[in-house]
Amino acid sequence: MKKHLIYFFGILWMFSTAACTGDFLDQGPSNSVDEEELLGSVEGCDLALNGVYRYMYLSGSHETFGEMAINLALDLRGEDIVMHAYGNGWFTRDYGIQFSRREIDARPNDIWGFYYHLIFQVNQVLKYIDTAIGDEELRREVKGQALAIRAYSHHRLVQVFQHTYVGNENAAGIPIRTSPTFESLGRSTVAEVYEQIEQDYAEAIEYLQEINRYHPSHLSLASVMGLKARVHLVKNEWKEAADLAREAIQVAEQFGFRLMQGVELHAGFSNANHPEALWALAINGQQTTFYASFFSHMDPFAGGYATIGSFKKATADFLNLIGNNDYRKGVFFSENTAWGNMTIPKFSSQKFRLPTYDGSWEGDYLLMRMAELYLIQAEGFAHAGDHARSLSALNALLRTRIQDHRDIHLTGQELVDEILKQRRVEFWGEGHRYFDMMRNKEDLKRSNAHDPGLAQITTMEAGANGWLMQIPQSELDANTLINASDQNPL
Repeated sequence: MKKHLIYFFGILWMFSTAACTGDFLDQGPSNSVDEEELLGSVEGCDLALNGVYRYMYLSGSHETFGEMAINLALDLRGEDIVMHAYGNGWFTRDYGIQFSRREIDARPNDIWGFYYHLIFQVNQVLKYIDTAIGDEELRREVKGQALAIRAYSHHRLVQVFQHTYVGNENAAGIPIRTSPTFESLGRSTVAEVYEQIEQDYAEAIEYLQEINRYHPSHLSLASVMGLKARVHLVKNEWKEAADLAREAIQVAEQFGFRLMQGVELHAGFSNANHPEALWALAINGQQTTFYASFFSHMDPFAGGYATIGSFKKATADFLNLIGNNDYRKGVFFSENTAWGNMTIPKFSSQKFRLPTYDGSWEGDYLLMRMAELYLIQAEGFAHAGDHARSLSALNALLRTRIQDHRDIHLTGQELVDEILKQRRVEFWGEGHRYFDMMRNKEDLKRSNAHDPGLAQITTMEAGANGWLMQIPQSELDANTLINASDQNPL
């Protein structure tokens, strides 16, 4: 088994990529930092947590660069993003929904290893934080963030490796890991996994109360409330989702967060100090991953993989969802566009752009925005039958997105459908569409804008096996309590 070792560089605790749950921290080398020495103080635990956030954008390859690589891979399994060409081959298997669990470089292996590695790291922090010596407020802040990251990671995993909560509560979920050990664990039920997720989020919210510091890369009270509201959406706990999202907006506004307005939507979605960025990964010029980055694949001007032909485009059907007076339509090229020695193809996107093109590739990753809280609130209240509050949240958002917006006055399913449409439009390329299709049990119906030679799968019924990823072979080999009979079907 590979030995994945923890090193301490200056103020960051750095972690390498792991293939399976049992691979982590098997043993330390002579130059590794003793964990008791590092984590015996609250400040040391805080430094370790900084390393956890750093790990979330480390590069393993040109299509495995942490959280944003996973977001892109999952979005490509939907219907709204088209790969213009094969290019260098990165993300083509995601786009074609073609993976085998036996491939060590396949996406299931990446997702499983990535999130269980995060879980292991924060479990190390949680093991020591209660007895660590140091400031009490910082202790609460670190513990709250660690619990939230554990909940977030379990939630991402259970949504990828099993169908949505409603109707599958007793289906096999994922192993629940709440201690930094390598013991074999079986697949808990979906309901059991969600119980642990909600417990961790609830505790995190309690610990983060009255914490008045804010750093864009760190989970805060508002962003954790938003993440827990996501869980309520998946469970169809509509009023709980709406109420929590509304409360999160109130908390966020105290720190100066607000919805973007008009042409601010064209700024590039690459700055952690963004007015909407409740949670982001702030990346400085010494820590960028260059070609192995989200902007390399999404920014047509960056000189990366998009620039050399692998553009990520929208479809005509998707753009028809957006009115011409909607500022969000302005981030897509309406025609083939000459730029330097190349042509940017029609329907390509400039939604995600580096702040500067100085060779540093210094752009941040946005993981949660204020807009999501408004849309969770709108959807939750719509399903709960409180159309007035649903419309209030939805129209508040649309007034900032649509020039001369005239408030809508829909009810019932028409209102729900409008909210879901606005989620598609708002979050194009941000990693939400796959999860929305899963929780709403939507069929995949790719238009003829998708080249069947690249897309490979153009239709798939809701609940089909193809929506799920298989547990990696490396986990089956290492975990004695998960075997072939526990595997997701192909």
